[in-house]
Amino acid sequence: MAPATSFAFGILLLLILKGNGEYCNISSIKLEIYNTGSKVGSDPVFEVTVKNTCRCRVMKLFLRSEGFASSMQVDPKLFRREGDDYVVNDGKAIQSSESVKFLYSWDRAFQMSPAALWPSC
Repeated sequence: MAPATSFAFGILLLLILKGNGEYCNISSIKLEIYNTGSKVGSDPVFEVTVKNTCRCRVMKLFLRSEGFASSMQVDPKLFRREGDDYVVNDGKAIQSSESVKFLYSWDRAFQMSPAALWPSC
């Protein structure tokens, strides 16, 4: 195989492998939780930012949060329980570098972590 053909084949293979979202995984999701300073009754209000750092859009993003509760209603299109985990953004796509934010209120911040996602390149 000629060097130019071999190089082109290597680039094509790399694009195919990257194109299927292989490099997008739960570590591509960044979570920030901070106290807004507001309160609902005596419970502080927290804002959660879920950011997609993958170069592809992601869908069906689920977070894990043991014991999650809120003393205020959380927008179910942004964050709701499905099975043992919580679906973000109604399961719809979150574009690369985009974020979804939601608020909840409780006496403490809950630990949250990405549980599953479906990359779409």
